[in-house]
Amino acid sequence: MLPPGDVRLAAGPFLDAQQRDLAYLLELDPDRLLSGMREAAGLEPKAPRYGGWEKRGSGMVGHYLAALAWMSEVTGDPRLHERIDHIVGEMALYQETTGAGGLFSSPWERREWFGPLARGELRLSNVVPWYTAHKTLSGLRDAWVVAGNKQAGEVLRRYADWCVEVTSKLTDEQWRDLTSKEFGAPGEVFADLWARTGDARYGDLAKRFCKTDTRDALAHGDGAILTGRHANTEIPLFLGYQRIADAGGGDVWHKAAESFWRVVTREQTFVFGGNSIWECFIAPHEHEARMQRLCGPETCNSHNMLKLTRALWEKDPRPGYLDFIDNVLHNHILTTINRGEGGVFTYYTPTLPGHYRRFSHPTDAFWCCVGSGMENHARYGESIYAKEDDRFFVNVYIPSAARWPEMNATLTQNSSFPESDVRQLRWKLDAPATFTVTLRIPAWSGAPRLRVNGEDVNVAAGPAIDIRREWRDGDRIDLLLPADIRSVRTPGGGRFVSYFHGPWLLAAALGMEGLEENDLIAGGNEDFEQLGRKQLPLSHVPGVGEAADKAVLRKPGAIYQLTSDKGSVELVPFHEVGRGRYAVYFPVR
Repeated sequence: MLPPGDVRLAAGPFLDAQQRDLAYLLELDPDRLLSGMREAAGLEPKAPRYGGWEKRGSGMVGHYLAALAWMSEVTGDPRLHERIDHIVGEMALYQETTGAGGLFSSPWERREWFGPLARGELRLSNVVPWYTAHKTLSGLRDAWVVAGNKQAGEVLRRYADWCVEVTSKLTDEQWRDLTSKEFGAPGEVFADLWARTGDARYGDLAKRFCKTDTRDALAHGDGAILTGRHANTEIPLFLGYQRIADAGGGDVWHKAAESFWRVVTREQTFVFGGNSIWECFIAPHEHEARMQRLCGPETCNSHNMLKLTRALWEKDPRPGYLDFIDNVLHNHILTTINRGEGGVFTYYTPTLPGHYRRFSHPTDAFWCCVGSGMENHARYGESIYAKEDDRFFVNVYIPSAARWPEMNATLTQNSSFPESDVRQLRWKLDAPATFTVTLRIPAWSGAPRLRVNGEDVNVAAGPAIDIRREWRDGDRIDLLLPADIRSVRTPGGGRFVSYFHGPWLLAAALGMEGLEENDLIAGGNEDFEQLGRKQLPLSHVPGVGEAADKAVLRKPGAIYQLTSDKGSVELVPFHEVGRGRYAVYFPVR
């Protein structure tokens, strides 16, 4: 992929989401997010903690630091770098004050959990201190590697050295007990450090954060073991396994990660790319029954699946990886940030027809999906392009501009889809250069047509088109990707159907029946299992007949009409559905 600073989004829904996220990052007070960590270091907090999960020490500052790192690069906003410098400087002060490298989200975590751990005493806890540690480690890694803050690299090394020391007395049995909980996946950061520094201690520690039973089962292609497992424990672990493989840890780690991805995307994934119900993987034959539960996939799952998918594509650029990224970006991640006033990010995206999303209270929630939400909308550019030697990849069709410094070149990408099926690519070069442009042909496209500088170019069928030539300033590529309305039936019976136009999943906005505004905003103490108190009967949701596959027509002005048993219903791309009830699955009656 390209360095994040080399990609800029252009006008459209992705840039709008990025700007909303940027505004939220700037509204937050770093000292409030650092409050628990400062207190754990024995220093007086500079500001009170935020509410919600931050009250118990959620470690949101790690997510926030990572989000600042990515957003600073993709926007160039100097205010973000100032915040990175402040947070990293504070963390260095905490290490200096305590005389050790550990960083803690609360005094309890330091005193009651990591203190005994250093003595070889494991106290299992649902507060998951390693989960919050993982986010702090990851934030420091991104501040260092992505945003170029050298002090972050120093703080990270001290923290990682402390992690090596604090776990040194644990027995194999204690490690098995530790990894029986939702413990995060700091192994992916330790594997990165191993690759960057060559220090084998980090590699050894990365391999310790492993659930051997699931790793070995998936390495042998057995995905049944995932049923009932907590999804957001397993997904980042397998990202860690791929990072271990990338660092030279052995092929079994890659085989496990690759097999895991295949099982999750084929057997566990819902129509917009998310997975899990009530945070757990499902039995594949229960797909239709489980999708009618109340919560739906959580945002963190898609956040971590995107990371895993990018890592796998970098090792082996298969088209299926990009098709998955395309769907998740357009139809899950983009939908998880509030387009209106009030709340900010979603935790769950319900699959149940006629249900609704709840958005986080800006200062009184701070769920895990608020943290991943902060990062998600700064990372769109990570997937659009890639480069390798004298080859430039166009992987996802999102309006944007990309710099290619090695060729002194800039590529701009524009699209007016759905008004037009043509993607327009324009080169700006300081001097003529010979290289290959690889254009992905999405799985949702019909037979493509290509023009270069206004002249038709014959293309062979396949998942990508390679164009090698001497490119000059002002050269134009016009790629026609025909997109029809297509329908997708649910596995396990086909009793529900969904509709797409090109990359966009279509949805019906079903209004506020039985809801009040405060039903759509949730704080940190919200009991998500109470979502069912406002469930809409399935009979109220538009259904389609046996001709369901032809029930949607596109009309002028990018309007989609669903012929249903409730009459004609307008559909829109899912990301345009605001607050209220919606359906992306329609019952076949």
